[in-house]
Amino acid sequence: MMGDLEVYIDVQKCIEVARVIKSLNINVDSFTNTEYYPPATDDPIRVASYFFFMVAIDHRTSRPSRRFEGIVCGKYYKGSDLLYRLGMIRYQEDPNFFSADRMEKVTTDEIRRWLSVKKPYYTCIWDPETRALLLRDAARKLNMKYSGNPLKIFEREDVKCWLSRLSEFLAYSDPVAKKSFLLIKFLERRGLIGEVESSQLEVPVDNHLTRIALRVGIVVPNEELMNLIRAGVEVSDEVDILVRLAVRKAFSIVCEHARIRPTHLDDLLWSLGRTCCTKERPVCIYGCNIVGECPTKYIISKCDNTCVFIEVCNAAKYGKSEKIYEHTKINTWYY
Repeated sequence: MMGDLEVYIDVQKCIEVARVIKSLNINVDSFTNTEYYPPATDDPIRVASYFFFMVAIDHRTSRPSRRFEGIVCGKYYKGSDLLYRLGMIRYQEDPNFFSADRMEKVTTDEIRRWLSVKKPYYTCIWDPETRALLLRDAARKLNMKYSGNPLKIFEREDVKCWLSRLSEFLAYSDPVAKKSFLLIKFLERRGLIGEVESSQLEVPVDNHLTRIALRVGIVVPNEELMNLIRAGVEVSDEVDILVRLAVRKAFSIVCEHARIRPTHLDDLLWSLGRTCCTKERPVCIYGCNIVGECPTKYIISKCDNTCVFIEVCNAAKYGKSEKIYEHTKINTWYY
């Protein structure tokens, strides 16, 4: 609750969604595809450093009028795929670029040169100044407190301790801990930290997960908040946190009933949000238009070109999917 703005969790709907999840055979990503991530045989500290600094700048890559997309080595990439593809190219050229000593001195111009493409037209990631600032802050504190080794943040087997430590870095200061749980997911999946007890994990909540939660109906804003969302105005940090905390809690209930690890569910939800339940063209209304490789089909194997939640989704039931979407929060480094 925040003034007249409220968001509720529909527990019964969470249980319905959990039943769907339980019926799926979900394949999780190993994060070893060297197109985006370091090889499995590389030095653990070097690999952890790559993930630590890449996740630190893994937030909104595009603006409404300025998409982050382009062709690299003859292949089209967009959004975070392009971010991590450019990250791996830099890692392959100079792995030490992702050391704390180097990152402590990174400049805005370096970010512009690194995170840009020239084909089919020049495009650069937005807010390079902020990303450079986040990287320098992360590197300085990592050197000062952890001898430049991100794995030292995770020496105690206590997720609350990890979250507290990570929150001291500007890049990881989101109260909903989207980047923190994403980093934990990467490091755990790569075997760089021990397996975390499922009850201590949460899904890393971003705009894609929020959109799915609102459309399916596991979270229900009151009329005042829904009007604010429909208006498309940039919401405050407080409203953003209010909504995303509710989304995180709702998916926690889903995970409990589906008996699935939150980080495993996130693989599916994030992919659905980028392929099936997109803001502009939800598959339940426009049909599937994916040509070629589809990451969601890899995750759930069996796919009939419809959304897996179509039978339980409130928005799909009433044909309102394209009219329900996440709140507007573009100017943020939280996600």
